[in-house]
Amino acid sequence: MIDIDDLFEKFLRSYLVENAGKYTEDELEDKISGLFESFGNSPLKELGNKSPKSYFGQMSDEDLVENLKTCVNSGSSPSDFLCDELERRKGAEDLLLSLIDAENDELSVYCVNILNSIGSVKSLDKYLEILLSGKAKESLAELITETLCDNADMVMDKVVEVYENAGEIKKYLVEILANCSHSDEVFDILCEEFKSHKNEIALYASYLTKYGDDRALPLFEEAIKDDGIKYVDFKELKLGIEEFGGEYNGKRDFSSDKAFNILKNN
Repeated sequence: MIDIDDLFEKFLRSYLVENAGKYTEDELEDKISGLFESFGNSPLKELGNKSPKSYFGQMSDEDLVENLKTCVNSGSSPSDFLCDELERRKGAEDLLLSLIDAENDELSVYCVNILNSIGSVKSLDKYLEILLSGKAKESLAELITETLCDNADMVMDKVVEVYENAGEIKKYLVEILANCSHSDEVFDILCEEFKSHKNEIALYASYLTKYGDDRALPLFEEAIKDDGIKYVDFKELKLGIEEFGGEYNGKRDFSSDKAFNILKNN
């Protein structure tokens, strides 16, 4: 398979030789993106006198997806021109979706990113299925979670349905639910998770604050009274209280709190 990145390096080296001494290092850095665009439109003998853009542009959806698969599985980075072309191919949606597998983290991450650019929503059920399997590595699980957060209302009912028995995967599901429209079921889940994570108050308070239901105000007002509360938890709770229209003016001493002292001295 032709290494497009290697061809660009040769293109760049040739440009640098031809323009030696004409530009400062900062000026050359500013020109890189323009040079890459110029390279993408330049006919190359290694590509049969086609430019990188037209080289991939003439390929079928199947060939583009196969190129992506071959690149990643061989340990190479797919060309930006290949990925850009796939992002223009709505017809490649099902092909890309078929490659997403918790066992192939890197290829799946590429496919999810491309499907997100395409605007795919038919992929959401499979993303949730992979997340719930518990087999996805962190990079894929986090990308899937981010994608589902962006489409939270479309998966809300399913997430609520499976939540109780989701085990360790709850840490991803609660983030998705924090992006959903208001419902009593979702609010109750977020409140229970907040109350059951005494060691992660700031994180779970942020989910409730993001959710935006001011019925959480009494929870925050009670939690912030704890004399042993950490500074970062205190700050998140205070922010939430103010977001919900409340106010907290209690005097607190965090001089022995490590995070407080780090922030104070920076």
